[in-house]
Amino acid sequence: MDDRRGLTADPAVRIEVRALPTVPDLGVLSAAAHGDVVWLDSSLPSDAPESAHARARWSVLALTDGPFAARFRHEGRRADVTVSPSSHRWFGPSRHDDTPAFAVLDDLLGRTPALPEPIAGCGFALGWVGFLGYELGRESGGVDRTAGGHADADLRFTDRAVVVDAGGAAWALALVADTEPAASAANRAWLETVTSGRTSADVDDVPPRLPAGGAATGRVTRAVYETAVDACRAEIRDGNAFQVCLTTAFGLAPADGLEARRGPGTDPHLSEYLRLRAADPVPFGAYLRLGPLRVASRSPERFLRIEATGEVSAEPIKGTRRRRADPGEDAAVRAELAASVKDRAENVMIVDLLRNDLLRTAVPGSVHVDRLCDVETYASVHQMVSTIGAVLPDGASRAAVVRAAFPPGSMTGAPKISAMAIADRLEGAPRGVYSGVIGYFSASGAVDLSVAIRTLVTVVDDAGSVRSRTFGAGGAVTWSSVAADEADEVETKTRSVLSGVGAVARW
Repeated sequence: MDDRRGLTADPAVRIEVRALPTVPDLGVLSAAAHGDVVWLDSSLPSDAPESAHARARWSVLALTDGPFAARFRHEGRRADVTVSPSSHRWFGPSRHDDTPAFAVLDDLLGRTPALPEPIAGCGFALGWVGFLGYELGRESGGVDRTAGGHADADLRFTDRAVVVDAGGAAWALALVADTEPAASAANRAWLETVTSGRTSADVDDVPPRLPAGGAATGRVTRAVYETAVDACRAEIRDGNAFQVCLTTAFGLAPADGLEARRGPGTDPHLSEYLRLRAADPVPFGAYLRLGPLRVASRSPERFLRIEATGEVSAEPIKGTRRRRADPGEDAAVRAELAASVKDRAENVMIVDLLRNDLLRTAVPGSVHVDRLCDVETYASVHQMVSTIGAVLPDGASRAAVVRAAFPPGSMTGAPKISAMAIADRLEGAPRGVYSGVIGYFSASGAVDLSVAIRTLVTVVDDAGSVRSRTFGAGGAVTWSSVAADEADEVETKTRSVLSGVGAVARW
């Protein structure tokens, strides 16, 4: 089989699939995993429109401790690629050098065996999973920063995964290769273990909720943030930007409930994530346990979806309102967002930016807008969403497509390069995982990446003690922005996650 990346499948390398008799609890499987995990966790609130369900159909639990595993991290402007003996024939030797991240990713994707999608309708065919942090924008015209406290990118080649269809079916996937009989036998044995249901873990080692009243302390005061909003407006007045995505971060102290329950075989951060997902269903949630990082994302926003056949779609969000308990008030808030001239202007600016980003790698004339300024409703907020589509030429590099559109335009402003420079100067600190992307680069050529928003990022030390816990939030500033209103929007965006961990944002 030839795929759209120009690669030819090797019949000696394939995916073996087992249908699972029941849909497993991916939280339990995540807790039982011995190594790092990437859980791409899709769900929707019960009252979501039917049109939204296709976007949240598939959940993937990718395990990183299989015999064909490989790791790619980019930290401090240095690439670190570690391969197992069984994957050496594809990815070459382990290495550490100063090659740019997207160049390394392009090379690794080019070496990845081309595999057909084993489940109809699901693009995931094993492959590379993890995150690309916001500071990789330096490779596409952004400011030359690094994340500082953790890697700028961490992707793992996964040869074992469980895929769940929201319709009520599940499968286990494992890679086998005729040239690696021992590794293939290990993966077949894992398939039998998963199929038989012989996995268990305790994910109830944290109380249902942490005690309320904890504070998430702002990196800057509310007054400083409002002053930065006005500085963005001055830049817009002077013609240096049309829109600037201005963000900040809130730091959380280590929670007593988390610290007390550290121990061998436990992952209290996963238990915390399970609490969040129960309260706030979203289509692009994720939980990552990657080395020292624990990432809990409740994102409603897709960055890019690339089909194996080359169709591309982007779904930027601009415009947010907090939901109200009273149905009448809630409907009025939704209607106000739909009619908001300011929010529609913000959304359209980012649509134009993404049209330009996609045009850099797409077939000329193929870029189009499928929907403009629709309002979608989630458990805690209403949001304005648009969809832009395009078609890639045969053989298009998936890494090049992502790089051309990176970082997500909804998190930069427009024009992108100028807006990023203004935001960086005013924020004065890296964003890290926040504002980057989370997802997969499938061995089929498909790609699915969410925007890392509503994302709690925790860094732990070798003993599991928390070194830092941060939550980023921000909003789009235009000429018509009011500083106090922008600060209110930041607070609104913190509630869905911070309330789930017993914290409140304090400026």
